[in-house]
Amino acid sequence: MEEYMKECMRKLALWHTRTFKPIMTHDELEPIMATLGFVGLPPTTTSSGGVWKEYVCSAGRWVANSGFSAAEPPPPRPKLPYPRVDGLHIYTYRAFIDAVNFYLEMGDFSDLFHVRGMPLHRAHDRSRKWRRMEEDDSVFVYREGTLDQATYNLYHFDKNSSNNGGSNKSKSIGLRNRGNNTTSTCIVPLKDLVPSPVKLERV
Repeated sequence: MEEYMKECMRKLALWHTRTFKPIMTHDELEPIMATLGFVGLPPTTTSSGGVWKEYVCSAGRWVANSGFSAAEPPPPRPKLPYPRVDGLHIYTYRAFIDAVNFYLEMGDFSDLFHVRGMPLHRAHDRSRKWRRMEEDDSVFVYREGTLDQATYNLYHFDKNSSNNGGSNKSKSIGLRNRGNNTTSTCIVPLKDLVPSPVKLERV
């Protein structure tokens, strides 16, 4: 990606709502997760060569009231690429948020975390490979190799299929504007990068 284009690009980040600070690495994320009852596992390398870190919820936190049985699919494990957690695809953040809230069952998850855009960092992001979030003229980009196929399949909504009257229901949060009731997460518009945090609006 040309340097002049990088000046116009924006990446996403997970922000800690209480402190209103972006979370850039697992070193920053893990202490917050610990206060919620999650334990970080050692990073693992996937078959595609990417390194990810998973979190598991302390058993006593939810098992007693979950009704979970061994015959059912295992509960989700929140995970993000390692070591940096900024500049990811919106679907990757959505999967992480949904996995965390599977255990916490918060009515308004934005009281804990929210997702918003920010400029690329001149030093940290210069040598990274970036891909556009969408195939159109979106200014949002994500780090190559940080979106796995299973997550893409789960959250991607085929707009063409929908426009043609298809029955595919949207599970995608996409990159949409505030107030769209088809989303459960809202990205702060570029003009609002500095003001108050965006709310994660539930369907």
